[in-house]
Amino acid sequence: MHLLAEIPQARIGLRWDRELSGEAEPRIRQLRGALGNAFREDALFHQHDPATGRPLFRYPRVQYRWHAGQGLVVGWAEAVQRLLDLPWLDLRLRLGDEPVQVTDATVRAGTGTFGVAQRLLRYRFDTPVLLFNQENYRRYRQLGAPAQRRECERLLTASLLMMLRGLGVTFPERLYVTFIAHRQRTCHYKGERLLGLVGEFATNAVLPDGVACGHAVSHGYGCLVASE
Repeated sequence: MHLLAEIPQARIGLRWDRELSGEAEPRIRQLRGALGNAFREDALFHQHDPATGRPLFRYPRVQYRWHAGQGLVVGWAEAVQRLLDLPWLDLRLRLGDEPVQVTDATVRAGTGTFGVAQRLLRYRFDTPVLLFNQENYRRYRQLGAPAQRRECERLLTASLLMMLRGLGVTFPERLYVTFIAHRQRTCHYKGERLLGLVGEFATNAVLPDGVACGHAVSHGYGCLVASE
């Protein structure tokens, strides 16, 4: 492996004072909104300029996920120390219509390794990746099956490169990406129904577990892990 970067990473697992049910997609939106409101003066949490309210077009340093009734906040690079310094215990939030309090916060900090592999490595999407916008989805629908597969691989390659650049990592060689298997899943983002993809792919990039690519990564989409 040719090492490119080791970037600080932190994961904060949040347990609540009550059991919370419900699907992950709406819960992630609620968690993102609640923490964005709680820390509204810090643009790391909501991707908007606190002074103007305008969106900040950058790779989100803070990302939100949900699993088995628990919230997960993932931080990269300069967001790590901010997450580690926050007083998570007893933090009161409102998730949708439900007031909750954090009763336990599991903190894990380390580094994420990025590099160039000498062979193709396998990864799988732990959450659906959103590769399509309205324009490229219209084009995608008009293609035959082989061309659709190539288009998915092209879009995934572009998304991985954007993620790497967003974290300040330059990939010095050609990035190879091929889907091993994938299937479609309907996702919801900002009131719209979008096509998401889940499955496995192979690439010559060394990527850390928990990094995310594609659209709406701060909302929990596009999270990938090494495939066994």
